Amino acid sequence: MSSLSAFTWALLASFCWGFAPLLEKAGLRGNTDPVVGVFVRSIGVMAGALVFLPLLLRGSSRFSDVTTRSWVLLCLGGFMASIIGQLCFYRALKVGDVSRVVPVGASYPVTACLLGILLLHEPVTLTKSVGILLVVFGTFLLR
Repeated sequence: MSSLSAFTWALLASFCWGFAPLLEKAGLRGNTDPVVGVFVRSIGVMAGALVFLPLLLRGSSRFSDVTTRSWVLLCLGGFMASIIGQLCFYRALKVGDVSRVVPVGASYPVTACLLGILLLHEPVTLTKSVGILLVVFGTFLLR
């Protein structure tokens, strides 16, 4: 499976990320509080992480290769995306239409691209600029 291209992996991720909100919207129906929803989702994430544990333990040096700085940054990114971002997303899903909430929530590449340019000094290209403008325009149409 590792012979798949980056594009194929990205399409598979897109499918998962596109399908999951339908399950989550259904799970938030009724009296389910979004905060409780994020907690329950996190249990699913932990169960998924436990599935990977045997694979990680095979290469014992894998954890020791991760620097303290990387641990902190990865944990902060996980907290920001999986807890804070997910809570905002669930609050939006609770009151909004999946067909509007998901595309707006999925406009995060604009933020990532702009921060990559500003903080990581990644190059500004015509392709990136047009892509950002198209996502911003599409998001504006859905508001």
